Amino acid sequence: MTTNNLNGTVTIALIALILLAGLILDWLARPRVQRWADARNRIVIEAIAIALGGQFTFWALVVTLRLFAGQLVDATIIAAWQPALDLAIVLAITIFIVRLITNLVDSYLRHRQIGNISLINNLLRGLGALAVGGTLLVSYGVPLGPLLTVIAGSSLGLTLALREPLANFFAGVQIIASNRVRPGDFIRLASGEEGIVTDIRWSDTYIRQLANNIIIVPNAQMITQIVTNFSRPEPELAVLVDFAVGADADLARTEAIALEVARAVLAETPGGVASFEPLVRFNAIDASGIRFTVVLRGQSFPDQFPLRHELIKRLGERLRAEGITPPTQIVRLQNDE
Repeated sequence: MTTNNLNGTVTIALIALILLAGLILDWLARPRVQRWADARNRIVIEAIAIALGGQFTFWALVVTLRLFAGQLVDATIIAAWQPALDLAIVLAITIFIVRLITNLVDSYLRHRQIGNISLINNLLRGLGALAVGGTLLVSYGVPLGPLLTVIAGSSLGLTLALREPLANFFAGVQIIASNRVRPGDFIRLASGEEGIVTDIRWSDTYIRQLANNIIIVPNAQMITQIVTNFSRPEPELAVLVDFAVGADADLARTEAIALEVARAVLAETPGGVASFEPLVRFNAIDASGIRFTVVLRGQSFPDQFPLRHELIKRLGERLRAEGITPPTQIVRLQNDE
């Protein structure tokens, strides 16, 4: 085997080794690091691992071209393609930085269980696109000064023309910054609509009702009306269920039965806080009977409905089985004579 053949074999082996190392790091090692960081709440490491997607393969190609292009390709071809390679390197670094910032925010929101906020993601993508576009223009020698002057000069007209969209946009930023509501919160608007916040977008906040309908509210209205947030400061809430028994009922026995049934409901019904000790409060008496309220505790706002359902069903059956009389219905008859 000649020296040239030996050198060629070594070159091909080194190229294959470098490319294989890049592929292994990109498709095997990086996903493992990402899953490890996600499981251990390592936000920075997870964001770096996501941002590095495709980077190892790209840099393996760059290293291969830098080291061995002169042995495989004519020098004039290398010189012709050098500007494109330099531009690709600059873009790769810019894209990595943009993806790193975007993934840091996304990982933070996910691990804080805030959910996906389209306004933040789209804003970061827009800024990233501007950064990549500016890098391209600077790389090709396009001066940014005149372009920025034109944009600044037309900003007043654009502001007037886009007054309402901009108002909703900045209102959305204010909602996120003030942490009034966030995806996953169950809220009720002053106008009566209620549901779970699913997303905060450029101009609107999306709310999914329990009936699975979507309410779309402009962000500007979200910050000007009263909003009741049932998920703050904590998602658990008291569930009050009203009952009534006859005026001659044994109240002590009624209370004991109601507490026993309420404990079973909290322990056996999904969404109930089993550690909570239920309460019974007699609160009214009239000619028909005595009224009382059973206090339960649910894990979230929608959980009150199955808890109330189970308590009414079970306690009603138990009171009838124990012979505790229901309230008396009074019918008034009027004699017209």
